Amino acid sequence: MNYSSRIQNTPAQSIALVSMLLIGATGIVQADSITKENAPSWAAYDTNNDSFVSLEEATTKQMPARVFKELDASHDGKLSKDEFTK
Repeated sequence: MNYSSRIQNTPAQSIALVSMLLIGATGIVQADSITKENAPSWAAYDTNNDSFVSLEEATTKQMPARVFKELDASHDGKLSKDEFTK
């Protein structure tokens, strides 16, 4: 038996690859385009008015989880107003 694989580059495979790359790049651009200047205010993030922003509240408002974790200086899984504004 011949188990070696042949790579065939068909037009459909090329289109699928380009589509996946474009979709991935678009997601990166969207995540990185959120800046302090155009981000929602503290009040918009703190939807349950408990004086903290949870990861769930943050991601609901399109804050990337990576950014939330960077801001969470106390590593308690929530952002205080001080952490949020830094």
